[in-house]
Amino acid sequence: MNLSLARTPSADAAWHDALSAHTAGRHESALGALERVLDAEPADARALELAARTLAGDARHRASPPFATPEAQADAYVALGAWLYRRGHFAAACHAYRRVLSIRPGDLPARANLALALMNDARADEAEAELSRALEIDPHHAAALLNQGVLMWRLGRLKQAEAAYLAVLGQHPDHVAAWNNLGLLYKEMNRLPDSEAACRRALALDDSHAEVHNNLGNALWQLGQVEASIEPYQRALALRPDYAAARVNLALPLLRLGAYEAAWPLYEARHDPSIGEGGVGRPPVPYPQWQGEPLAGKSILVWPEQGLGDCLQFCRYVPMLKALGAAHVSIACAPALTRLFETLAGADRVIPLNGQGRIERHDFWCLTMSLPLRFGTSVASIPARVPYLHAHAPQAQAWRRRLPAGGLKVGLVWAGNPREDEASSNAIDQRRSLDARAFMPLLGTPGVTFVSLQLGATTRPQLAGIPTDLRPFDPMDDVRDFADTAAIVANLDLVITVDTSMAHLAGALGKPVWVLSRYAACWRWLGDREDSPWYPTARLYRQGENGAWGAVLQRVEKALAALAEQHAQA
Repeated sequence: MNLSLARTPSADAAWHDALSAHTAGRHESALGALERVLDAEPADARALELAARTLAGDARHRASPPFATPEAQADAYVALGAWLYRRGHFAAACHAYRRVLSIRPGDLPARANLALALMNDARADEAEAELSRALEIDPHHAAALLNQGVLMWRLGRLKQAEAAYLAVLGQHPDHVAAWNNLGLLYKEMNRLPDSEAACRRALALDDSHAEVHNNLGNALWQLGQVEASIEPYQRALALRPDYAAARVNLALPLLRLGAYEAAWPLYEARHDPSIGEGGVGRPPVPYPQWQGEPLAGKSILVWPEQGLGDCLQFCRYVPMLKALGAAHVSIACAPALTRLFETLAGADRVIPLNGQGRIERHDFWCLTMSLPLRFGTSVASIPARVPYLHAHAPQAQAWRRRLPAGGLKVGLVWAGNPREDEASSNAIDQRRSLDARAFMPLLGTPGVTFVSLQLGATTRPQLAGIPTDLRPFDPMDDVRDFADTAAIVANLDLVITVDTSMAHLAGALGKPVWVLSRYAACWRWLGDREDSPWYPTARLYRQGENGAWGAVLQRVEKALAALAEQHAQA
């Protein structure tokens, strides 16, 4: 047996606890202590062996001595690898599966599971190498192909992921996991009808998996079938009442339908640790989350979450915290929002999350998007008084001198942040964004001076594709943060934007804003209505069907021409 490295003091203490418990036949206690050892020292050979023996002895009720043969030893390490993987000890699981392969080099299920553990331990190159070895031995091995599909999906190589899943289905047309994974993949490839069909095929084969019902709900939600998406989410929760992701997903169609009272409690599951990377992180502070306790004389930290637009939309609740008697209200935010949030009433301190400084102790913390729940927000009670954010007056005056004179001044944003490293977000961005050239018929509107508010390394350069005589004025080289953008917007008559943070900035500033909304719109814009109870100055221009921007832009062009004519006559 190879000797392990010297243990840390805490691991050494846990090792002695494990030995003592194992000797006394207290297998559960022994395994708990061994988990602590392997968490600190994943390659500890003695801990791995004792854990494998303990699991094997527990499974066999000590009827026979474990490891009677090499096969029994390999089987014990297979069980250990699975046990460690389920508990999130991925590095230790890798070592367990490597033990299996040292005994049975041709064990393809163990090699496929090793690749999965490596993948979850952020060792993608090693995982890919292990899967390649497995598929060299058996090109049709279902588990290896399935895991290869998962790895390719995580690496953003979506076509290769599709090929792997289809290869599984070519050999095993009734493979539920492959159909389910294909449904997930097609959603991120914006092949939404295919996503729905794959999920339905998986459920036709076996409808007992909560995850598949949840994935079907996601496909229907993205297709804009809002009411139809509710039943699959409810079915997922009937099968797994503690399924946090399904609770969050069910909240979205309810929010879209205006059923806020039912939706906000469900939406709280978004920061449940079980969601993993897709969830919302809690602030790294030791004091408690605010659950609606009296705030008189207390201090509270409001913590940002999700996108910049979410922070802009929900910071409106800060003055309401102050009105409850809070002695001190801090709001943390991305550095790009810091100067703008300094104009927010009720904010005693704005904390830029720039990795510098420290956050002093508060009595409570609260996530930004938990505030509607705490204040019992319904559609009728949305705090919609605007403006609640303001441009700094000196900056606004400076920009007034710099912007082109004359005409109706209209700001334009045609695309969001593509987030190319996040497949799900990128898929949504593809549906909400346009190319700048799509605005060319609009840019010829008489009496209008256009100002580009577009940022982005791939989207802003699209201005070069517009003829010079139609090209909007572009001031964004001199924009450092949202306070700069707010100073420009303060001098405009109107902002026309796709569904990005700019819609929320303009709305929060009380500026007229026309929002070009994709067919399967974000929940916050509610259903088929042209106004927004969140922003009194907003007007919604919605797609009538997925991808149909032409009709939307024609309506905008007609409305803008009428507005420009009114402006000229005023």
